[in-house]
Amino acid sequence: MHKAREFYEKEYHYDEDVAVIDEKRIAKFFRNVRFIAGNRVLDIGCGVGWALQYCFKKGLQCVGFDISERAIRLAKNVLEKEILSLVADGEHLPFASSSFDIVSSLGTIEHFSSPTKGLSEISTVSKAGSQILLVVPNSYWLLNKTKFYIGTEQPQEMLATIGQWARLFRTNGFIVQSIGKDTGPRVLKNKHPLGVLKRAILKITIALPVSLAYQFVFVCRKK
Repeated sequence: MHKAREFYEKEYHYDEDVAVIDEKRIAKFFRNVRFIAGNRVLDIGCGVGWALQYCFKKGLQCVGFDISERAIRLAKNVLEKEILSLVADGEHLPFASSSFDIVSSLGTIEHFSSPTKGLSEISTVSKAGSQILLVVPNSYWLLNKTKFYIGTEQPQEMLATIGQWARLFRTNGFIVQSIGKDTGPRVLKNKHPLGVLKRAILKITIALPVSLAYQFVFVCRKK
């Protein structure tokens, strides 16, 4: 945990993230999530908070946390004052049971030292029937299979197939309602040549079946 925390404090691209919001990608993540004004949403590993900002505009009460103090400092500088953001550990959540109507993890749960523990915490803090949005990476993605691109630069990462993720979520008490695919970040998100090449190839693979997607977008319901 110490190594992971150090990476997010010193090396992760929060400064890049805070500069530009990719609202179209966030909207696609939440496309199959039903928003009811006044509902409470928790964003796990919120980073600089753009998903929280998106949900706030939809009339939700928004809470987010991240393991990185740097991320939360940046988030507090850009988010509406009504949005609560704090430093916390996703495997030991500081919230009461049955507190949230929606819980989102947009590319975060796979980086936990124990994704199963993280899912257990999600189950505890979410209400019965709540919506759970989980964006997770595909071990069977084309570039992973060719060894050109395997995961991210982050210090720990769980990759799995569509079936393996679905079984994990069901085992932890979630009913899978829909599975979509992530179209990935904008090709020119930054000017790093290798990154641009990888993101361009990613866009070409968008037409492939969901089982071969870059990342899966699971919308689940807590039993």
